[in-house]
Amino acid sequence: MPKSKNSSSEKKAVRGITTRVRAALENTARQLQLSADGLPIASGEKPINVVVAFSGGLDSSVLLYAASQLKGKSYGEITAVHVHHGLSKHANEWAEFCAERARKYGVNFVLRKVTVPSGGAGFEAEARQLRYAVLEEEAKKAGADAILTAHHLDDQLETFLIQWMRGAGPAGLAAMPPLLRKDGCTIMRPLLGFQRAELERFAEIRGIKWIEDESNEDTKYLRNAIRHNIIPELEKIRPGFKAAAARSVELIAEAAETLRDVAEDDFKQASENEGKYLRIEDFLALPAGRRARVLRLWLDRVGFKPLPRVRLLEIIRQIKETTKQSVCLLFSDGLEIRKYGSRLMVTEHEKPESEAEIVLEWNGESEIDLPQYNGKLVFTPAEEGFNEGYLKAQPLSIRRRSGGEKIKIHKFRPRKALKMLFQEAGIPEFERKNLPLVWRGKTLIYVGGVGSEVREQVDDDGTPRYRIEFIKNPGLFS
Repeated sequence: MPKSKNSSSEKKAVRGITTRVRAALENTARQLQLSADGLPIASGEKPINVVVAFSGGLDSSVLLYAASQLKGKSYGEITAVHVHHGLSKHANEWAEFCAERARKYGVNFVLRKVTVPSGGAGFEAEARQLRYAVLEEEAKKAGADAILTAHHLDDQLETFLIQWMRGAGPAGLAAMPPLLRKDGCTIMRPLLGFQRAELERFAEIRGIKWIEDESNEDTKYLRNAIRHNIIPELEKIRPGFKAAAARSVELIAEAAETLRDVAEDDFKQASENEGKYLRIEDFLALPAGRRARVLRLWLDRVGFKPLPRVRLLEIIRQIKETTKQSVCLLFSDGLEIRKYGSRLMVTEHEKPESEAEIVLEWNGESEIDLPQYNGKLVFTPAEEGFNEGYLKAQPLSIRRRSGGEKIKIHKFRPRKALKMLFQEAGIPEFERKNLPLVWRGKTLIYVGGVGSEVREQVDDDGTPRYRIEFIKNPGLFS
């Protein structure tokens, strides 16, 4: 590694970069002592406990060194976490190097070995998700206030270009925030204001050692191709463009935050039942440009995977044009987006495991599980219901609705077709196929969600009476 020159300008530059790195780490600690939405992250002037993502490369080596210099001042316990992917022939050497550096800096060290599965979201994305999962686990174990990662300005610009090439919106183009709080985890990136060249200079000044990962030179990965082929050309065309481009990313991040706030307000106006449903009239009353944002926000809240904009626009088109009372707009990963009446809802898609009839003998059990229907039959002692002797005299059979069935559930009203009774009970059409029908011989005696055949409860043989009820298992939208 080259050594710095001895000159007055060089010494001034040395002082400048050293001061800036220290100030960045001190500012990070101060931010973590503040609160988000009134919830304290750390109290008073207590030193902050952190986990540092430590690969052993230049960036994370600078970060770990700088944090260790503030141990006992701005920072309390510092834990360096090295994730061993086992993908390089040098992986074991890197792990040993990281352990030695952690000892030298007087910080805790954790080595975690992981296996990156192939396929799915792509190799790089899979590896990144695994790393963050490990970091979050170790942060919880260590009682850390935050996770520090060493992303810098060059990483930020690479991320922006990757998102731009993918056609991302403002949220994606905003790249990486300096502070992210999500699901009880706080991630901070103290070095986002530094270019890689500045961090390399700092490392040289302080005599910081680091390792080089040969995979960072492989341009078959998009980020590496941008780093080695695109960024240098942009620098040639407009020297010093990085600082200006970083300001653009910050402005996009501010715009994205404003759009999120607007979407939150629109969502509150158009949703009901604690955000589980969207009222179609209020949703369509929004300006066209805001509907997709509200739809994306709602789907995220109810657990649906992110959809590309073209799919969101297609769903909105169907909502506007369909005249059906109930229609599935999209099905994915066991969930479906459904228009039902004047509302949009996300429901769990339940495909019947088997259409075969279930035959059973009731022997007084209080519950009978029906996994094919994702629920259970409950038999409860009651003043009005079926006699115990009646239920035990013949086997009971469980079937799905086939069409044309009728049942009398009120003493002084005629029997009705199930379709009419389902409508009166407000049971959506898409849920009806998953409700069990209980038969005794050729007589329908109970319909899930509707009720029991009252004419089969008239005779009294003197045995206790039981009420039958179908109860669905708790689910995502119960």
